[in-house]
Amino acid sequence: MGSDAPKFNVCLIGSGGVGTIGSVVLENSGRARVTAVLRSKYKVVSEKGWDIESVDHGTLQGWKPSRIVATVVEASLPSPGTDAQHYDYVFVSTKQLPDSYSVSEMIRPVVTPGVTAIVLIQNGLDIEIPIIEAFPKNTVISGVSVIGSRTVGENSIAHIGSERVIMGPHFHEGLDRETQIRQATEFVAMYDSGGPGIVSLDLDMPKARWYKLLWNGTFNTLCALMKMDVGEVQSSKGRETLLVPMMRELMAIAKEDGAELPEAAIQKLAYGLPDDCPYRPSMLVDVEQGRLMEIEVILGNALKKAERYGVPAPKCSTVYELLKMEQWRIQQDLSGVVKAKPSKVDGTSLF
Repeated sequence: MGSDAPKFNVCLIGSGGVGTIGSVVLENSGRARVTAVLRSKYKVVSEKGWDIESVDHGTLQGWKPSRIVATVVEASLPSPGTDAQHYDYVFVSTKQLPDSYSVSEMIRPVVTPGVTAIVLIQNGLDIEIPIIEAFPKNTVISGVSVIGSRTVGENSIAHIGSERVIMGPHFHEGLDRETQIRQATEFVAMYDSGGPGIVSLDLDMPKARWYKLLWNGTFNTLCALMKMDVGEVQSSKGRETLLVPMMRELMAIAKEDGAELPEAAIQKLAYGLPDDCPYRPSMLVDVEQGRLMEIEVILGNALKKAERYGVPAPKCSTVYELLKMEQWRIQQDLSGVVKAKPSKVDGTSLF
């Protein structure tokens, strides 16, 4: 990329496995100055940088983006040594936990109305709606990513699966369609030039999100609930009795929502990986590490649509309710609630 190419100011919020690789891609493009909000990892990464082992980018020792800050408010201040007055893009890759925090309020200090495009590389359905309501004059770029990347220890990233990402504008009436397409196309071109991953522009992102939900709403949820990896779920009889029926329920909801998915999607997603696949989806890792899961945006929002359209989804509903119980247990542990010691009662005398 020539030195005279325009540089875009990008604020990264959510510098975990996905976001950090995203910042590497953007910096590699030669067209972005990335300010990364690191919060809990600010001290260690500002001192040591990231140690990255990446299938796409090789070994990077002590890697840092253009700027590292501890808070979004600090990110909103002009970067020293530049004349930047606003961010062209805000790249959001935090977990989607609407019961815990508002993404729109989190990013507000770094969004300039009518200027900054907001890129959401996150899981779930309808995650764009609160952003559009908060910023009705800004482009919202929706993105779904398939990437095997996670943080390890205090400042390391293990990236083992080559990145595939689909991005496009989530169209809304607050801004003309041409501007939304232009800003999305511009960002996709920049991202595509920064790495070997597969990057594509899609002008029907709601359908792309439904397609990914066929995976996230089934494998991700069942692996978390049963404490199984993907291969174990596939090898069990649950693939035929639970996972595939859940996919069909989600496809029926998607169809009523205007996103008709091909029947071949079930064959590809439910049977496309070997039965000894050791992959552990994000929700399973969350449960194992005592972190909150993205239940609402993955299954909760889909089931709200099912109720609205009158589409029966009994298996998805049952899995959702069971996951809410698991989420409650995690919340109790995180809040430090001390469980009372059970009294010694002979179980045979209870009934």
